[in-house]
Amino acid sequence: PPRRALVSRAPHTMAPASVDAVAAPPSVLSRPLAVTPLSALPPIFAAAAPAQPRPRAVAGRAFAGPAGAAAVAAAAAATWCGRSRVPLRRRHSRSAARVRIAATATATATAAPPASGAAATGSGVASEADASALLNPAWERAMKGKTGDVWTEPQMFADMVGPLNAADAQAVGSLRFERVSAQEGAGDVVLYVPGVDFAGVSAAQQFRGLAREGHELWRCFVGPEDRTPFETMVRHLEVWVRNKIAAGRRVVLLGESFGGLLSLAAALRLGGGGRAGALKGLVLVNPATSFERTPWSLLGRALTALPVGDPLPPLTARTDLELLEETRERLLQTPYSYLGSMALAASVADPTQLGRVASKVVTTMFQSQREDSSTSSSSSSADDAGRSDDEVNPMLRSFLTYPEQIAKLLPPDTVRFRLRAWLRDGCESVSSELRLSSGGQSLPPTLLALSGGDRLLASGTEGKRLGPLLERRISGGRKRLQVVDLGPDIGHAPLDGRTDLAKLLRESPVYQAPASSRDYVKSYEPPTLESLEEGTKNIETISSLVSPVFCSVDPATGARAFGLAGVPDPAAIGRPVILVGNHQLLALDLGPLVVEFLVEKGFAPRGLAHPINFPDVISELISDSTASPAEPERLGPLDAMGLPFELRATARASLEAAQALSGGEQRDSRAAAPPMLRRRPSEAGSTGTGGGSSSSSSSSSNNGAAENFGLNGGFAKWGAVPVTPRNFIDLLARGEAILLFPGGTREACHGPYDKYKLFWPEKTDFVRAAAKYNAIVVPFGSVGSADNVQFIPQDWGALEPLKNALPGPLRGGSPDKPTASPFSLAMKSGGLMPVSESLQTPPSFPGVVPRLPTASQDAPGFGDRFYFSFGKPVDLSDINPKDREACDAVYEELQGAVEGEISWLLQARTKDPYRDFLRRQAYERVANLDNAPRTVGGGPLKGGEIRSCGRRAPSFPL
Repeated sequence: PPRRALVSRAPHTMAPASVDAVAAPPSVLSRPLAVTPLSALPPIFAAAAPAQPRPRAVAGRAFAGPAGAAAVAAAAAATWCGRSRVPLRRRHSRSAARVRIAATATATATAAPPASGAAATGSGVASEADASALLNPAWERAMKGKTGDVWTEPQMFADMVGPLNAADAQAVGSLRFERVSAQEGAGDVVLYVPGVDFAGVSAAQQFRGLAREGHELWRCFVGPEDRTPFETMVRHLEVWVRNKIAAGRRVVLLGESFGGLLSLAAALRLGGGGRAGALKGLVLVNPATSFERTPWSLLGRALTALPVGDPLPPLTARTDLELLEETRERLLQTPYSYLGSMALAASVADPTQLGRVASKVVTTMFQSQREDSSTSSSSSSADDAGRSDDEVNPMLRSFLTYPEQIAKLLPPDTVRFRLRAWLRDGCESVSSELRLSSGGQSLPPTLLALSGGDRLLASGTEGKRLGPLLERRISGGRKRLQVVDLGPDIGHAPLDGRTDLAKLLRESPVYQAPASSRDYVKSYEPPTLESLEEGTKNIETISSLVSPVFCSVDPATGARAFGLAGVPDPAAIGRPVILVGNHQLLALDLGPLVVEFLVEKGFAPRGLAHPINFPDVISELISDSTASPAEPERLGPLDAMGLPFELRATARASLEAAQALSGGEQRDSRAAAPPMLRRRPSEAGSTGTGGGSSSSSSSSSNNGAAENFGLNGGFAKWGAVPVTPRNFIDLLARGEAILLFPGGTREACHGPYDKYKLFWPEKTDFVRAAAKYNAIVVPFGSVGSADNVQFIPQDWGALEPLKNALPGPLRGGSPDKPTASPFSLAMKSGGLMPVSESLQTPPSFPGVVPRLPTASQDAPGFGDRFYFSFGKPVDLSDINPKDREACDAVYEELQGAVEGEISWLLQARTKDPYRDFLRRQAYERVANLDNAPRTVGGGPLKGGEIRSCGRRAPSFPL
């Protein structure tokens, strides 16, 4: 196996690139090995300490040419065997075998010149960076064969941090900046500002995704010895960003942990809002702004007080068991390197990440044990040149020495300095700036990503505190801030494979217009045949129970016929058409009505719907009308006492912990989140408030039975728009078919004694607007929904406990006395400018239960049929919109026509033998056995077949 062979195929960066390659012929090893550089030798040659001193000439020089390569290989092999404690005979035989391998490799290398150009890679092929590479050549080499997970690949710090941080980079003061992505000069500049380690590799798993989005990705870093104070770092970061902006680039700051604190401080100096020289956007991932509410300012001091000990010598263990024993001894020699690093890692990592580490370590140990057993059984020959059974597993070595790598990156002096001069001073500086009630630069669109399971910082509750403070400073306010809850199981280091940062950034306010600014009129696209089939299938849940009947009046003859032939097609006549009618109880008429128009006529009337059907609009109405502007954060009693920062931070953490234990406050970010806090898009199907763009109206997302109630924006899928004067006028100007219920929610939520009663307002504005655009108005009536249910009485008497046990919507309320709620406050405060004044009434759904027994021909009941009748169209071409008397007369005419259609339906349905639910169901079950499709009658889908629409039983005679 390559792990035990002298010449390895695993790439490393330990030997100088100038050393010539060494080749081993296929006849020597068990399988052929290609030309491989000495840099590919296993790390054990360089990392392990020899029992006998390595010859100075070999250790101190890099020999050139084949002879030099052979000398290095032979000396390494001799040193490796010299450390072995196996019997002398076996040691000598294997040492000789290894020397023979090196000699053969020398002869082969002499006969065949090594590859020219770049140093050969692990596969033996020298190549430059691929043209399609996403990262720069150095990062592509560093990431080759790695996922970038710092938890399961402990060599990340050794193989990436050291060589990459030593590479050439731009410098502004103490800060170093390196371009990570391959492309340069295109796309927006995204600068990753890392956490307190400030190495810039903990988010390596996100780099390819960000580069794939077309961003020019950069990172900044400093060395462990750096002692630059916080304010100076902010100035250096500001200078670099301003230089990029001056060159015509747009810059997004991406800060994680301490990097979030530093990025926020720089953004407060740079500003946003689209000004010249301002930032494009700001992304904060678990920012260290909550450091002042954690005990780490004291705990960090305690950890750095652990003994450091003398510098540790290289490992000398030759077996895995010896490695475990030597690791224990090293822990006793330098407790800080192991105990301090492990305490920090245990706080940063979440259970999932720790589980991956444990699984990787155990799997590595078992695999090593199996390989050793296999080697022992196959190495009985004295001439065996294979593996020794006393080699340390390099992967296990990496895991066990991982704390030492962290300690080198964060020695005690560095930790003490950064706790004081970075985190403490940074928190006080940023907090002071955010407390300003006026003045200061505005912030750019911001994405705030928080982990509910963060055990290092108080990120789970930081959104509740930091969100309102950011809103006050962001240009655009709440609309340009998105707070994403990454989940309660995600810890302080969320930028691993579980988080798609590129997608979060793409769907954030940095790159998306606020959801509330979506133009529902223009963004609607007619459904495809597939989405119509899917939506019809969802709505068939109710349609199959109520078997809707449609009839209309022929404009020319005045004769009534089944179907919608009497309703004009706006595309055919070149004029807008307004369907004006009564709203049925609970709006259950909408689904069957819209589907019938789509299937028979080929178009959907664009409904003017209540904002409750648009989650983005209603959330904005509620939040804007009920939330007062965020007050500047005040100094608390702990600040007024003048205590040191460390004591204040510990006291705050203790108070929060006590509140959480007593139930006064939940640490779970989902419970403590402000209104704009949302779950991760992948789990909740939402990007939160702000920039998440809504899906198009023709989306094929499946709402299931919720399609009937317009949940999750279901009505927008079929062309509905929020009922505002602007949307109404825009639809008229586009010559659309419009569906308007002047009675609004008052009709849809009527009480038990208001069945089929119109609640039209006194204003006639919609008639004047319709006349201005030469529209045709079709009055219609519909009945059936209220006859399917029984209203629950408001006074339950002795059954009041049962009422309280029911869900809120079933409990009911008085439509005349709506409960004061954020929604009603939003409506009453003028947050909605409706076409109809009755739409200002907040919905108060009545308590209802299914009416039993089932419907019969002359009596209502569960399964009562829905009936729709469209009257004679009214042409407004001769109406002067400025003539109020004429408009009032048309308004009264339309209201009377709707009432006439309702009365006609109530009389006609008593003649329908299939109003009887049981009889109708029996008929339709047999009629639909062949599952014959319906053909779309018009529009772009004309001729298409829909199989989800069942056959309906016949109705009353005409």
